[in-house]
Amino acid sequence: MINKSKLLYILSFMVAMFTGCEDNNDDPVVDTTIETPTSFVFESRFSEGESSVSYNGQVVRNLLINDLKGQFKGGNGTKVLSMMANDDASAQILTSAGTTVQSAYHDISTSHLNDRLTAVSSIVIPGWDKNAGDLLGDWATELGTLETDATTNAHGHRLDQLAQKTLWGAVSFWQATSKYMSKIPTDDNTMSDEGDPYTAMEHHWDESFGYFGAARDYNTGYTDDNDRKSDPYHDSNGDGSIDFKTEYNAGWAVTAAKRDLVDGVSVDYDFTKTIMDAYLEGRTLIYNQAPLAEILAQRDIITTTWEKVVAAVTIHYINDVAADMAALYPADTTAGPDSELSADLNNHWGEMRGYAHGLLYNELDTRTMSYDQVVSLLNVMGTAPVYPSAGETAFYTYHGMLLTSAKTMLQEAYGFSDEHMANW
Repeated sequence: MINKSKLLYILSFMVAMFTGCEDNNDDPVVDTTIETPTSFVFESRFSEGESSVSYNGQVVRNLLINDLKGQFKGGNGTKVLSMMANDDASAQILTSAGTTVQSAYHDISTSHLNDRLTAVSSIVIPGWDKNAGDLLGDWATELGTLETDATTNAHGHRLDQLAQKTLWGAVSFWQATSKYMSKIPTDDNTMSDEGDPYTAMEHHWDESFGYFGAARDYNTGYTDDNDRKSDPYHDSNGDGSIDFKTEYNAGWAVTAAKRDLVDGVSVDYDFTKTIMDAYLEGRTLIYNQAPLAEILAQRDIITTTWEKVVAAVTIHYINDVAADMAALYPADTTAGPDSELSADLNNHWGEMRGYAHGLLYNELDTRTMSYDQVVSLLNVMGTAPVYPSAGETAFYTYHGMLLTSAKTMLQEAYGFSDEHMANW
């Protein structure tokens, strides 16, 4: 039988033990959340002092698309196919940025374009009724039938413009939106992704950002949109060299800046800041493990605004094509695709049709223009420019359809102002 003194000792010990446990529970909780940064720079939650941002493959694909246009000309079929495959370890980056950290594409990544085109093989481009990969292959093969350095075929197709602009949609835009942003709702955001310094959600968000093509200091390293597009690099770390992975604007980041530069409008859509702010805010929310709904709200801002950029640049080139046509007929009522006077029309038509293909490639539920609506738009554009040689009626009917049907479809879908529709 336990005596009273021994019982009191045991009870005193137990009280002291529980009191100690309660004291441990009172230790302050460390706040590991971060404020939204001004540049796209995020440290790892798993490896102290290490960056969690990685998207080298996206950078090299953007550079390949950027550079492909200048090589897409007669006599260069083999060169173009090699660039598509990124299979030459010695191939030098053609994009100019002064002194650069990387000189060859393989200095950044061996990633290529062909597998990304395979990913969108189910999306058919109306008019040609082929997917982007097959169409690019046809155009590359056709270079063998053109005179050396020629870029335009007998139909008036500027193959360099059609190829590059189609790739911006089929690769960069589709990968950033339909592929990577579609993964966010089901991605893990609690643990390292197979030992890497990031979670699956962090990495997919960053890969989407990589395809947008913005420098890490896109918001702060440039004086304005003209600076972002005309002088698209900034030595943000002051080492005397431009790092293509962090300090260069390419592709859609440049296009967004161009479309923000529009005169005669009373409202600024500010595509550049809207998209970049959402990438920064969404990535911060992911780092802080915020509720998924808050993260998806930023995702939706990015994808819907980016789609507006695709629509805006399409409108810009519809306006250019219409202006070219208005000047062409009075100058030569017999002009055809090979006329010197048709050069601007051929160039701008290739950009118009190529950029419009991008509207096919946002397959998220948040897309603004449906696939069927885009098909209708592309059917209005047709598969080749219309020239005075087709006859006055055919020429001006096509001209009128661009200015009415095509532009109306886009304005009704995206709600752009009359000022923007006229001045882009």
